[in-house]
Amino acid sequence: MAALRRFATRRSTLRLIDANANRALEGLRVCEEIVRFHLEAAPLFRRLRRLRHAIAAAIRELPIDREDLLRARESRFDVGRQARASRVASLEQTLVINLQRTKEALRVLEECARVTAPRHTSQLQRLRFTTYEIERDLLLSVATLRHS
Repeated sequence: MAALRRFATRRSTLRLIDANANRALEGLRVCEEIVRFHLEAAPLFRRLRRLRHAIAAAIRELPIDREDLLRARESRFDVGRQARASRVASLEQTLVINLQRTKEALRVLEECARVTAPRHTSQLQRLRFTTYEIERDLLLSVATLRHS
């Protein structure tokens, strides 16, 4: 019974890592594209891109087999799959939503790392705080553009 519980916990942890790795990277990609094509802010675009690449590298460095992540993925049966999408009024609002999505996903990855790969926790925490800094700079930039 204990072995079955450990297996279920590992599988759940792998699902959490897989879903939140995808969520963080997807959220940043949306931000990158808005900054690139809508705001046309090359320096912020480059910072977002570097952050996305750093997060992808951190995820690859976790001592978890990629095939195990894929085997644990159960998108078809995800109870959150039917969640309604909220209405969004602007690209700026989409930007804010995706920054928030990225921060939340990084926090989940950080907490999962405490269980599966404690050595990697501080790296994920650093990336989360980098996201906070980029968010501040980006949203201040958007506010400045709006008032110009």
